[in-house]
Amino acid sequence: MKISAISQPEVQLGSQIDRLLNEDVVYLRIVFVSAFVALRTILRLRERLLAQMEAGAYLCFTIGIDLGGTSREVLEELLRWNCETFVFHNTIPRATFHPKIYLFESATTANLFVGSNNLTDGGFYTNYEAATHCDFELPADADEYKRLLEPLTPLIEPQGVIVRRLDLCLIQTLVDRGELPSEAEARQRQRDQVQARRRGSASVPASPFAPVSVPLPPLLSKVLRKEEPEREERQLPAQTDGNAQPQPAQPEEQPLRPVSPRPAGVLVWRKTLRQSDALQVNPGTHPVGGVRLTQAQFENPSGQRIDQTTYFRQIFADYRWEHESGRHHDQEHAFVPIRIVIRGHDYGIRNFEISHKPSGEAGQANYTTILRWGREFSPTVLVENLTGTVLSLYETAEPNADFLIEITDAD
Repeated sequence: MKISAISQPEVQLGSQIDRLLNEDVVYLRIVFVSAFVALRTILRLRERLLAQMEAGAYLCFTIGIDLGGTSREVLEELLRWNCETFVFHNTIPRATFHPKIYLFESATTANLFVGSNNLTDGGFYTNYEAATHCDFELPADADEYKRLLEPLTPLIEPQGVIVRRLDLCLIQTLVDRGELPSEAEARQRQRDQVQARRRGSASVPASPFAPVSVPLPPLLSKVLRKEEPEREERQLPAQTDGNAQPQPAQPEEQPLRPVSPRPAGVLVWRKTLRQSDALQVNPGTHPVGGVRLTQAQFENPSGQRIDQTTYFRQIFADYRWEHESGRHHDQEHAFVPIRIVIRGHDYGIRNFEISHKPSGEAGQANYTTILRWGREFSPTVLVENLTGTVLSLYETAEPNADFLIEITDAD
Protein backbone atom coordinates (compact mmCIF):
# COMPACT_ATOMS: atom_id res chain seq x y z
CA MET A 1 0.00 0.00 0.00
CA LYS A 2 1.17 3.50 -0.84
CA ILE A 3 -0.07 6.52 1.08
CA SER A 4 0.41 10.06 -0.22
CA ALA A 5 -0.97 13.50 0.57
CA ILE A 6 -2.63 15.77 -1.97
CA SER A 7 -2.39 19.51 -1.43
CA GLN A 8 -4.56 21.53 -3.79
CA PRO A 9 -4.32 23.67 -5.88
CA GLU A 10 -0.69 22.59 -6.40
CA VAL A 11 -2.02 19.10 -7.14
CA GLN A 12 -5.65 18.99 -8.24
CA LEU A 13 -7.80 16.12 -7.07
CA GLY A 14 -9.77 16.41 -10.31
CA SER A 15 -6.62 15.67 -12.28
CA GLN A 16 -5.93 12.59 -10.16
CA ILE A 17 -9.43 11.26 -10.76
CA ASP A 18 -9.17 12.08 -14.47
CA ARG A 19 -6.00 9.99 -14.58
CA LEU A 20 -7.76 6.97 -13.05
CA LEU A 21 -10.74 7.24 -15.41
CA ASN A 22 -8.49 7.65 -18.45
CA GLU A 23 -6.50 4.50 -17.72
CA ASP A 24 -7.34 1.27 -19.51
CA VAL A 25 -8.89 -0.24 -16.39
CA VAL A 26 -12.34 -1.69 -15.87
CA TYR A 27 -13.43 -0.97 -12.30
CA LEU A 28 -15.64 -3.22 -10.21
CA ARG A 29 -16.82 -0.41 -7.96
CA ILE A 30 -16.71 3.39 -8.12
CA VAL A 31 -18.08 5.35 -5.17
CA PHE A 32 -18.43 9.12 -4.71
CA VAL A 33 -19.36 10.54 -1.30
CA SER A 34 -19.65 14.32 -1.19
CA ALA A 35 -21.44 16.97 0.84
CA PHE A 36 -21.84 19.27 -2.17
CA VAL A 37 -22.09 18.28 -5.83
CA ALA A 38 -21.97 20.64 -8.84
CA LEU A 39 -23.57 19.95 -12.20
CA ARG A 40 -20.62 21.15 -14.27
CA THR A 41 -18.27 18.80 -12.42
CA ILE A 42 -20.31 15.63 -12.91
CA LEU A 43 -20.96 16.49 -16.56
CA ARG A 44 -17.20 16.32 -17.12
CA LEU A 45 -17.15 12.80 -15.67
CA ARG A 46 -20.39 11.50 -17.17
CA GLU A 47 -19.19 9.85 -20.37
CA ARG A 48 -16.39 7.94 -18.67
CA LEU A 49 -18.45 6.88 -15.64
CA LEU A 50 -21.30 5.61 -17.80
CA ALA A 51 -18.79 3.69 -19.90
CA GLN A 52 -17.55 2.02 -16.73
CA MET A 53 -21.14 1.10 -15.84
CA GLU A 54 -21.64 -0.43 -19.28
CA ALA A 55 -18.50 -2.49 -18.68
CA GLY A 56 -19.98 -3.83 -15.44
CA ALA A 57 -18.87 -1.40 -12.75
CA TYR A 58 -21.10 -0.64 -9.77
CA LEU A 59 -21.41 3.16 -9.59
CA CYS A 60 -22.72 4.75 -6.41
CA PHE A 61 -23.14 8.32 -5.16
CA THR A 62 -23.87 9.37 -1.58
CA ILE A 63 -24.51 13.09 -1.58
CA GLY A 64 -25.69 15.79 0.77
CA ILE A 65 -28.25 18.57 0.38
CA ASP A 66 -27.37 20.58 3.48
CA LEU A 67 -26.72 24.32 3.17
CA GLY A 68 -28.07 24.31 -0.39
CA GLY A 69 -24.81 22.87 -1.69
CA THR A 70 -26.43 20.54 -4.24
CA SER A 71 -28.97 21.67 -6.84
CA ARG A 72 -32.12 20.12 -8.24
CA GLU A 73 -30.44 19.79 -11.64
CA VAL A 74 -27.68 17.65 -10.12
CA LEU A 75 -30.16 15.14 -8.70
CA GLU A 76 -32.12 15.08 -11.94
CA GLU A 77 -28.93 14.42 -13.89
CA LEU A 78 -27.83 11.57 -11.61
CA LEU A 79 -31.30 10.03 -11.76
CA ARG A 80 -30.95 9.81 -15.55
CA TRP A 81 -27.71 7.87 -15.12
CA ASN A 82 -29.62 4.97 -13.53
CA CYS A 83 -26.82 4.40 -11.02
CA GLU A 84 -27.19 3.89 -7.27
CA THR A 85 -27.64 7.32 -5.67
CA PHE A 86 -28.38 8.05 -2.03
CA VAL A 87 -29.32 11.39 -0.49
CA PHE A 88 -28.07 11.80 3.06
CA HIS A 89 -29.74 14.33 5.36
CA ASN A 90 -30.31 14.71 9.08
CA THR A 91 -33.12 17.15 9.88
CA ILE A 92 -31.30 18.35 12.99
CA PRO A 93 -29.76 21.65 11.71
CA ARG A 94 -26.51 21.31 13.65
CA ALA A 95 -25.80 17.90 12.11
CA THR A 96 -24.44 18.75 8.65
CA PHE A 97 -23.48 16.02 6.17
CA HIS A 98 -19.91 16.97 5.27
CA PRO A 99 -17.70 13.98 4.23
CA LYS A 100 -15.77 13.63 0.96
CA ILE A 101 -14.67 10.14 -0.13
CA TYR A 102 -13.78 8.83 -3.58
CA LEU A 103 -13.16 5.13 -4.24
CA PHE A 104 -12.04 3.32 -7.40
CA GLU A 105 -11.78 -0.46 -6.99
CA SER A 106 -10.73 -2.96 -9.63
CA ALA A 107 -9.77 -6.63 -9.44
CA THR A 108 -6.11 -5.76 -8.86
CA THR A 109 -6.07 -2.24 -7.41
CA ALA A 110 -8.01 0.15 -5.22
CA ASN A 111 -7.59 3.91 -4.94
CA LEU A 112 -9.16 5.67 -1.97
CA PHE A 113 -9.22 9.45 -1.51
CA VAL A 114 -10.41 10.94 1.79
CA GLY A 115 -10.18 14.67 2.35
CA SER A 116 -11.88 18.04 2.21
CA ASN A 117 -12.65 18.12 -1.52
CA ASN A 118 -16.30 18.42 -2.53
CA LEU A 119 -17.45 17.14 -5.93
CA THR A 120 -17.42 20.67 -7.34
CA ASP A 121 -15.07 22.67 -9.54
CA GLY A 122 -13.77 24.42 -6.45
CA GLY A 123 -13.27 21.15 -4.59
CA PHE A 124 -11.66 19.41 -7.56
CA TYR A 125 -9.58 22.24 -9.03
CA THR A 126 -9.39 25.73 -7.53
CA ASN A 127 -9.95 25.64 -3.76
CA TYR A 128 -7.28 25.10 -1.17
CA GLU A 129 -7.94 21.51 -0.14
CA ALA A 130 -6.15 18.54 1.40
CA ALA A 131 -6.71 14.83 0.90
CA THR A 132 -5.04 11.51 1.63
CA HIS A 133 -4.61 9.05 -1.23
CA CYS A 134 -4.30 5.33 -0.40
CA ASP A 135 -3.19 3.17 -3.31
CA PHE A 136 -3.70 -0.58 -2.74
CA GLU A 137 -2.39 -3.57 -4.67
CA LEU A 138 -4.88 -6.42 -4.54
CA PRO A 139 -4.98 -9.08 -3.25
CA ALA A 140 -1.67 -8.35 -1.48
CA ASP A 141 -3.08 -5.36 0.45
CA ALA A 142 -6.56 -6.83 0.93
CA ASP A 143 -6.42 -6.94 4.73
CA GLU A 144 -5.22 -3.35 5.07
CA TYR A 145 -7.78 -2.23 2.49
CA LYS A 146 -10.59 -3.89 4.42
CA ARG A 147 -9.36 -2.38 7.70
CA LEU A 148 -9.34 1.18 6.35
CA LEU A 149 -12.58 0.85 4.44
CA GLU A 150 -14.67 -0.65 7.25
CA PRO A 151 -15.14 2.57 9.30
CA LEU A 152 -16.31 4.34 6.11
CA THR A 153 -19.01 1.77 5.33
CA PRO A 154 -21.89 3.87 6.80
CA LEU A 155 -21.06 6.51 4.18
CA ILE A 156 -20.10 4.26 1.26
CA GLU A 157 -23.03 1.87 1.83
CA PRO A 158 -25.47 4.13 3.72
CA GLN A 159 -28.59 2.88 5.47
CA GLY A 160 -31.12 4.14 7.97
CA VAL A 161 -33.71 6.88 8.40
CA ILE A 162 -31.38 9.71 7.35
CA VAL A 163 -30.77 8.13 3.93
CA ARG A 164 -33.12 7.97 0.94
CA ARG A 165 -32.59 6.36 -2.42
CA LEU A 166 -32.93 8.98 -5.17
CA ASP A 167 -36.14 9.05 -7.19
CA LEU A 168 -38.45 11.65 -8.75
CA CYS A 169 -40.73 11.73 -5.73
CA LEU A 170 -37.82 12.58 -3.43
CA ILE A 171 -36.66 15.38 -5.73
CA GLN A 172 -40.13 16.93 -5.85
CA THR A 173 -40.56 16.67 -2.08
CA LEU A 174 -37.24 18.42 -1.46
CA VAL A 175 -38.12 21.16 -3.97
CA ASP A 176 -41.52 21.68 -2.34
CA ARG A 177 -39.83 21.95 1.06
CA GLY A 178 -37.39 24.56 -0.24
CA GLU A 179 -34.41 22.32 0.53
CA LEU A 180 -33.23 21.86 -3.06
CA PRO A 181 -32.35 25.05 -4.93
CA SER A 182 -32.04 25.33 -8.69
CA GLU A 183 -28.59 25.92 -10.20
CA ALA A 184 -29.53 29.57 -10.74
CA GLU A 185 -30.65 30.00 -7.14
CA ALA A 186 -27.53 28.32 -5.79
CA ARG A 187 -25.24 30.53 -7.89
CA GLN A 188 -27.14 33.67 -6.91
CA ARG A 189 -26.82 32.80 -3.23
CA GLN A 190 -23.08 32.26 -3.62
CA ARG A 191 -22.71 35.61 -5.40
CA ASP A 192 -24.78 37.37 -2.74
CA GLN A 193 -22.50 35.97 -0.06
CA VAL A 194 -19.41 37.11 -1.95
CA GLN A 195 -20.86 40.56 -2.58
CA ALA A 196 -21.81 40.92 1.07
CA ARG A 197 -18.23 40.20 2.07
CA ARG A 198 -16.85 42.62 -0.51
CA ARG A 199 -19.17 45.52 0.32
CA GLY A 200 -18.61 47.29 3.58
CA SER A 201 -18.61 50.70 5.09
CA ALA A 202 -15.77 53.12 4.46
CA SER A 203 -14.51 52.39 7.95
CA VAL A 204 -13.75 48.75 7.15
CA PRO A 205 -9.96 48.34 6.94
CA ALA A 206 -8.27 46.94 3.86
CA SER A 207 -7.80 43.21 3.82
CA PRO A 208 -4.46 42.10 5.27
CA PHE A 209 -4.37 39.30 2.67
CA ALA A 210 -3.20 39.34 -0.94
CA PRO A 211 -4.73 37.67 -4.04
CA VAL A 212 -2.85 34.75 -5.60
CA SER A 213 -3.53 33.09 -8.93
CA VAL A 214 -4.98 29.57 -8.91
CA PRO A 215 -5.42 27.09 -11.80
CA LEU A 216 -8.62 27.22 -13.83
CA PRO A 217 -10.97 24.23 -14.01
CA PRO A 218 -11.02 22.47 -17.39
CA LEU A 219 -13.45 23.97 -19.88
CA LEU A 220 -16.50 21.86 -20.62
CA SER A 221 -16.75 20.76 -24.24
CA LYS A 222 -19.05 22.89 -26.37
CA VAL A 223 -21.54 19.98 -26.45
CA LEU A 224 -21.70 19.74 -22.66
CA ARG A 225 -21.89 23.51 -22.26
CA LYS A 226 -25.27 23.38 -23.98
CA GLU A 227 -26.57 21.17 -21.17
CA GLU A 228 -25.87 23.69 -18.45
CA PRO A 229 -28.92 25.67 -17.31
CA GLU A 230 -29.09 29.15 -18.77
CA ARG A 231 -27.54 31.67 -16.42
CA GLU A 232 -29.34 34.79 -15.36
CA GLU A 233 -27.82 38.14 -16.26
CA ARG A 234 -24.98 39.21 -14.01
CA GLN A 235 -24.31 42.47 -15.79
CA LEU A 236 -25.96 45.59 -17.14
CA PRO A 237 -28.51 44.94 -19.93
CA ALA A 238 -27.21 44.98 -23.46
CA GLN A 239 -28.30 47.61 -25.97
CA THR A 240 -28.76 47.09 -29.69
CA ASP A 241 -27.60 49.35 -32.50
CA GLY A 242 -29.13 49.77 -35.94
CA ASN A 243 -27.35 46.67 -37.23
CA ALA A 244 -29.03 44.49 -34.58
CA GLN A 245 -25.68 43.70 -32.99
CA PRO A 246 -25.72 43.73 -29.17
CA GLN A 247 -23.73 46.58 -27.66
CA PRO A 248 -22.57 46.92 -24.07
CA ALA A 249 -24.76 49.17 -21.98
CA GLN A 250 -22.71 51.98 -20.47
CA PRO A 251 -23.08 53.81 -17.20
CA GLU A 252 -24.18 57.41 -17.23
CA GLU A 253 -21.40 59.71 -18.33
CA GLN A 254 -19.38 61.01 -15.43
CA PRO A 255 -16.43 63.39 -15.35
CA LEU A 256 -13.18 61.57 -15.98
CA ARG A 257 -11.43 61.07 -12.67
CA PRO A 258 -7.90 60.09 -11.72
CA VAL A 259 -7.66 56.47 -10.77
CA SER A 260 -7.84 55.57 -7.12
CA PRO A 261 -5.48 52.86 -5.88
CA ARG A 262 -5.94 49.89 -8.21
CA PRO A 263 -8.05 47.13 -6.62
CA ALA A 264 -5.89 44.25 -5.49
CA GLY A 265 -6.00 41.60 -8.16
CA VAL A 266 -4.28 38.78 -9.96
CA LEU A 267 -2.81 39.30 -13.43
CA VAL A 268 -4.52 36.82 -15.77
CA TRP A 269 -3.31 38.15 -19.14
CA ARG A 270 -1.15 40.85 -20.71
CA LYS A 271 -0.60 42.00 -24.28
CA THR A 272 1.01 44.84 -26.18
CA LEU A 273 -1.76 46.30 -28.33
CA ARG A 274 -1.39 46.34 -32.09
CA GLN A 275 -2.93 48.88 -34.44
CA SER A 276 -5.94 46.67 -35.06
CA ASP A 277 -6.50 46.17 -31.32
CA ALA A 278 -6.46 49.95 -30.89
CA LEU A 279 -8.84 50.56 -33.84
CA GLN A 280 -6.01 52.33 -35.69
CA VAL A 281 -6.27 50.64 -39.10
CA ASN A 282 -5.01 51.53 -42.54
CA PRO A 283 -7.51 52.88 -45.12
CA GLY A 284 -9.42 50.04 -46.75
CA THR A 285 -8.65 47.62 -43.92
CA HIS A 286 -11.62 46.04 -42.16
CA PRO A 287 -11.39 46.73 -38.41
CA VAL A 288 -12.00 43.85 -35.99
CA GLY A 289 -13.54 46.23 -33.47
CA GLY A 290 -11.72 45.01 -30.42
CA VAL A 291 -8.75 43.30 -28.80
CA ARG A 292 -7.88 39.86 -30.09
CA LEU A 293 -7.33 37.69 -27.01
CA THR A 294 -4.27 35.86 -28.27
CA GLN A 295 -1.65 33.84 -26.43
CA ALA A 296 0.77 36.80 -26.38
CA GLN A 297 3.36 34.46 -24.83
CA PHE A 298 1.50 34.76 -21.53
CA GLU A 299 2.09 32.04 -18.92
CA ASN A 300 -0.41 30.86 -16.33
CA PRO A 301 0.80 29.16 -14.24
CA SER A 302 4.37 30.38 -14.53
CA GLY A 303 6.32 28.32 -17.04
CA GLN A 304 3.20 27.14 -18.90
CA ARG A 305 1.95 29.03 -21.94
CA ILE A 306 -1.80 29.48 -22.00
CA ASP A 307 -3.94 27.74 -24.62
CA GLN A 308 -5.61 30.81 -26.09
CA THR A 309 -8.27 28.70 -27.83
CA THR A 310 -9.98 27.92 -24.49
CA TYR A 311 -8.27 30.06 -21.83
CA PHE A 312 -10.48 33.15 -22.05
CA ARG A 313 -13.67 31.12 -22.31
CA GLN A 314 -12.56 29.48 -19.05
CA ILE A 315 -11.86 32.82 -17.37
CA PHE A 316 -15.32 34.16 -18.22
CA ALA A 317 -17.13 30.81 -17.93
CA ASP A 318 -19.53 31.95 -15.20
CA TYR A 319 -21.17 34.68 -17.25
CA ARG A 320 -24.24 34.25 -19.41
CA TRP A 321 -23.14 32.99 -22.82
CA GLU A 322 -25.59 33.15 -25.71
CA HIS A 323 -25.57 32.50 -29.44
CA GLU A 324 -24.31 35.60 -31.24
CA SER A 325 -26.76 36.21 -34.05
CA GLY A 326 -25.52 37.52 -37.37
CA ARG A 327 -22.03 36.06 -37.05
CA HIS A 328 -20.40 32.64 -37.43
CA HIS A 329 -22.93 29.82 -36.99
CA ASP A 330 -21.52 28.77 -33.61
CA GLN A 331 -20.28 32.16 -32.37
CA GLU A 332 -21.28 32.92 -28.78
CA HIS A 333 -20.88 35.96 -26.59
CA ALA A 334 -21.28 37.28 -23.06
CA PHE A 335 -21.25 40.76 -21.53
CA VAL A 336 -18.78 41.19 -18.68
CA PRO A 337 -18.58 44.20 -16.33
CA ILE A 338 -14.95 45.33 -16.34
CA ARG A 339 -13.41 48.46 -14.83
CA ILE A 340 -11.06 50.14 -17.30
CA VAL A 341 -8.20 52.46 -16.46
CA ILE A 342 -6.19 54.10 -19.25
CA ARG A 343 -2.95 55.93 -18.49
CA GLY A 344 -3.96 56.54 -14.91
CA HIS A 345 -7.51 57.72 -15.59
CA ASP A 346 -10.50 55.68 -14.46
CA TYR A 347 -13.24 55.32 -17.09
CA GLY A 348 -15.47 53.37 -14.70
CA ILE A 349 -17.09 49.98 -15.12
CA ARG A 350 -18.04 49.16 -18.70
CA ASN A 351 -20.06 46.19 -19.87
CA PHE A 352 -17.69 44.77 -22.51
CA GLU A 353 -18.77 42.15 -25.01
CA ILE A 354 -16.62 39.01 -25.07
CA SER A 355 -17.12 37.04 -28.28
CA HIS A 356 -15.95 33.43 -28.68
CA LYS A 357 -15.89 30.91 -31.54
CA PRO A 358 -16.13 27.35 -30.10
CA SER A 359 -15.31 25.75 -33.44
CA GLY A 360 -11.73 26.98 -33.05
CA GLU A 361 -11.14 25.23 -29.71
CA ALA A 362 -9.96 21.98 -31.26
CA GLY A 363 -7.40 23.58 -33.54
CA GLN A 364 -4.35 25.79 -33.26
CA ALA A 365 -5.95 28.97 -34.53
CA ASN A 366 -4.32 32.22 -33.54
CA TYR A 367 -7.28 33.21 -31.41
CA THR A 368 -10.89 32.21 -30.77
CA THR A 369 -11.96 35.06 -28.47
CA ILE A 370 -12.15 38.84 -28.80
CA LEU A 371 -13.04 41.68 -26.44
CA ARG A 372 -15.11 44.22 -28.38
CA TRP A 373 -14.73 47.89 -27.45
CA GLY A 374 -18.34 48.59 -28.38
CA ARG A 375 -20.01 51.54 -30.04
CA GLU A 376 -19.99 53.75 -26.94
CA PHE A 377 -16.36 53.26 -25.93
CA SER A 378 -14.69 53.04 -29.36
CA PRO A 379 -14.38 56.87 -29.70
CA THR A 380 -12.40 56.94 -26.44
CA VAL A 381 -10.09 54.20 -27.72
CA LEU A 382 -9.49 56.17 -30.93
CA VAL A 383 -8.76 59.41 -29.07
CA GLU A 384 -6.38 57.70 -26.66
CA ASN A 385 -4.41 56.15 -29.59
CA LEU A 386 -3.47 52.96 -27.75
CA THR A 387 -1.19 51.40 -30.36
CA GLY A 388 1.90 50.04 -28.59
CA THR A 389 0.43 50.35 -25.11
CA VAL A 390 0.27 47.41 -22.71
CA LEU A 391 -3.12 46.01 -21.72
CA SER A 392 -3.17 44.07 -18.44
CA LEU A 393 -6.24 42.09 -17.40
CA TYR A 394 -6.67 41.47 -13.68
CA GLU A 395 -9.13 39.38 -11.74
CA THR A 396 -10.10 41.42 -8.69
CA ALA A 397 -12.35 41.38 -5.62
CA GLU A 398 -14.15 44.63 -6.51
CA PRO A 399 -17.88 44.43 -5.60
CA ASN A 400 -19.38 45.33 -9.00
CA ALA A 401 -16.75 44.06 -11.41
CA ASP A 402 -14.67 40.91 -11.14
CA PHE A 403 -12.16 42.16 -13.69
CA LEU A 404 -10.01 45.24 -14.33
CA ILE A 405 -8.31 46.36 -17.54
CA GLU A 406 -5.33 48.61 -16.98
CA ILE A 407 -3.69 50.15 -20.05
CA THR A 408 -0.31 51.78 -19.66
CA ASP A 409 2.38 53.10 -21.96
CA ALA A 410 5.17 50.66 -22.67
CA ASP A 411 8.34 51.22 -20.70
